[in-house]
Amino acid sequence: MKRNIYDLGDGEFAAAIAATAFAIRSLEENAGSQNQTKAKRPVIRPPEAAPMRRTSTMNRKTSAEIVSITPVANDKMQKGISRGSRNAENKADAWEKAQIAKIRKRHDELLSALLAWENEKKMMAKEQMERRKNQVELALKRNLQHYKNKLARIDHIAKGARTQAEEKRRYEETTVKEKSNKIRSTRTGPVTCYCF
Repeated sequence: MKRNIYDLGDGEFAAAIAATAFAIRSLEENAGSQNQTKAKRPVIRPPEAAPMRRTSTMNRKTSAEIVSITPVANDKMQKGISRGSRNAENKADAWEKAQIAKIRKRHDELLSALLAWENEKKMMAKEQMERRKNQVELALKRNLQHYKNKLARIDHIAKGARTQAEEKRRYEETTVKEKSNKIRSTRTGPVTCYCF
């Protein structure tokens, strides 16, 4: 009978299969998510207090002065940052939920694959047990038939031997009766011959 490599160390083999499947799936998802995140994720940089170029109203010359941003403009930018950070937090929450959903889906798929593997192995073991049970029952039937045949042969031989023994006994009895009748008729004793 051909041995299957899956039967050797089922527990260790199953763990190795599960670990390999998990590692491959993780690598594929990481590669896919990195490609997706690079394409989708915009780069958010905090705004700096950048200097603005402005022409002077007092001096209508062609020269330009560099003026820093006023506090009112700075407040407007801060509101934009806080709105952007809220958007970033919402994006982070959405990303986190999506990643957790992927992990759970992958985990569920892995568990279903392990359950399918387990059920298949159990079914194969049950079928093998049933085959062996059938083989044992068949061997038992053959053995019983062989035993019955042997008993029938022994009975036949014993019956034949009994019949022969009975015939021999009857023959010997008849010979003895004939001799005894002869002795009675001749009135002489039995003759025994001692020939040397």
